[in-house]
Amino acid sequence: MKILSCILFVVLSILPSMVKGQEMKPVKVALVQAHLIWGDVKANLFAFDKRVPLCEGCDVIVFPELFTSGCEMKKRDREEADRTKDKIASYYPEVIRRMKKWAKRSKALIIGSTIYKEDGKYYNRLLAVFPDGNYQYYDKHNCFKKGSFSPGDKHLTLSWKGLRFSTYICYDLRFPEWSRNNGEYDAAIYIANWPESRSADWNELLRERAMENKAYVIAVNCAGTDFTGITYKGESCVIAPDGEVQAKCGDYRDSIVVCEVN
Repeated sequence: MKILSCILFVVLSILPSMVKGQEMKPVKVALVQAHLIWGDVKANLFAFDKRVPLCEGCDVIVFPELFTSGCEMKKRDREEADRTKDKIASYYPEVIRRMKKWAKRSKALIIGSTIYKEDGKYYNRLLAVFPDGNYQYYDKHNCFKKGSFSPGDKHLTLSWKGLRFSTYICYDLRFPEWSRNNGEYDAAIYIANWPESRSADWNELLRERAMENKAYVIAVNCAGTDFTGITYKGESCVIAPDGEVQAKCGDYRDSIVVCEVN
């Protein structure tokens, strides 16, 4: 009985340090800053098929907003924009199937958004797909008043590899109350199609969100130029809770940067 008690004492003494060690293991995050093929879902899926293997060994792989098409309905009239959205939304089942395949092969959580249609409404839907095939979603909440999408009304916070992530899309970045952290998450993920003309805002707001919420910020933007001539600088990055930039993609480049987050 005494021997059993001693063994139990040793096990209980070791367990806290083991758990602590697991919690402190860094999570590898891949920022996939991409030049998008505007409006061409098949071409974008093919391109990301080639990018995902380059993120081997990562725990989380983050794509830009609307990685399947880019936000290419911006300068179109309403009828034309709706036809475009209908076409992109029709690929929604295939997008989920492809993301499940990437997540399973890479053993990583895959995050990116595409267009989803339900009851005549269009949503900019972020998909968070796990290696086991399960997925969760977040519909962009803060949408332009004269924009193309209906707003979602729910937050998404998910746990993976010992960290809690909260997800946001582009314009959400301008609304600090929407991403207010009351101890719910360790890292905020922002995906975007954020134009170069508002580059200063992008960098300043990302730092503000990190510091005010005492959380990491993982931000992935697209790069290149869309069909209307709007340029996207990229500037995808990871920012620590103190506002320091931990990693950053090259300006205007199609690139992948990996950063460890504790």
